[in-house]
Amino acid sequence: MIRPSPVDPAALVARLADVLRANNPATPHTEAHLAAVLADATAHPGRLVRPQLVWLGATRHGLEPAAAEQLACAIEYYHAASLLLDDLPCMDNATVRRGYACAHRVHGEASAILAALSLINRANALAQLAFATQPGEVRLRALAGIDCCLGPTGLTGGQARDLRFAESPRTAREVGAIALGKTGALLWLAVCLPALPAAPGPVEWRRLKALSVYWGLAYQAADDLRDVMCATAETGKTTNRDSVLRRPNLAHAAGLPAAQRRLARQLRLAGETVAALGAADARWDYLAAFHDAVFAGLATEVTRPTPNLAA
Repeated sequence: MIRPSPVDPAALVARLADVLRANNPATPHTEAHLAAVLADATAHPGRLVRPQLVWLGATRHGLEPAAAEQLACAIEYYHAASLLLDDLPCMDNATVRRGYACAHRVHGEASAILAALSLINRANALAQLAFATQPGEVRLRALAGIDCCLGPTGLTGGQARDLRFAESPRTAREVGAIALGKTGALLWLAVCLPALPAAPGPVEWRRLKALSVYWGLAYQAADDLRDVMCATAETGKTTNRDSVLRRPNLAHAAGLPAAQRRLARQLRLAGETVAALGAADARWDYLAAFHDAVFAGLATEVTRPTPNLAA
C-alpha cells in the first residue's frame, strides 16, 4: 500500500477554509442579505474538525484530492446549515456564534433559513460530485447514508426531540438519544462516508459505526459541559442556554461528575476502537492519529468546577 505524505494540520485547515469559501453558493446576483449570511457562514468555519476527518479518510481510501475537498465541504455545509437553524429564536434563540452575532440577528430569520437551505442544496451537489467516479454501489450507499443521517432518523429527528425535551422525562438516556441524532449523525457522515470506497469488511464497518457513536457522544458531552462551565467569551457562542430553555444537557440530567465520567468513558471506548482498527489494517491508522489530536484532550478540558450548573 502506498502511504500518503504526512499532512500539516494547519495547512490542511487553511486549505479547507479556502474550499468552503470557494464553494459558497452565492453569485453576484444573489439577494444582498442572503449573500451576506452565506458569506459569513463560509468565512467563519470554526475548527473544521469534521472536514479534516473527511479529507484524511477520503484521500487515504482513494478519492482524488479535489473529490476529497468536495466531500469535506459538503459535510461542513450540512453542519453550517444546522447551526444557522439551531440559532433561530424558534430553536435555541442564540445571540452569538463563533464570536459573531448570529445571522438571524443581523440579516433576519428568513435570510438565515434560506441560507441554510442553500448550503444543504450545495452540499448535496458536492457530495454527488465527490462520488461521481465511484462504482454504483458506493454511490448508492453514500446517498442512503446521507438520507438516513440528515432525516428524521438522524439530524432533524434529533433536533425535533431536542425541542420537546422539556416534555420528556428529561433523563440522561434521552439526552444520549438526542446527541446520537444531532451530533452522532454528522460524525457518522465524517467517519463512514469517506471509508465507502475502501469497501470495509463487516467487522471494520461495525467498528467504524461504533467509533462515530463514541465520538459523537463524546463531542456532545463536551459541548454540554462547556455550556454550564464556560462563559460566552470562552466558547464563542451563547452559553447556559440549555438551562434557560430546558434543553437536553448531560451535565443537568446526570450531574456534573457523572457527565465527566461518561465523557471519559466514550473517549476510552473510541481510543480502543481506533486501536483495534489500526491493529487489523494500517489503512485505518489516520483515525488513531485524529483521535489523539482532536479528542484525547476533551476530558481534561472540562473538569474544573462550575458556578453555572443549575440545581
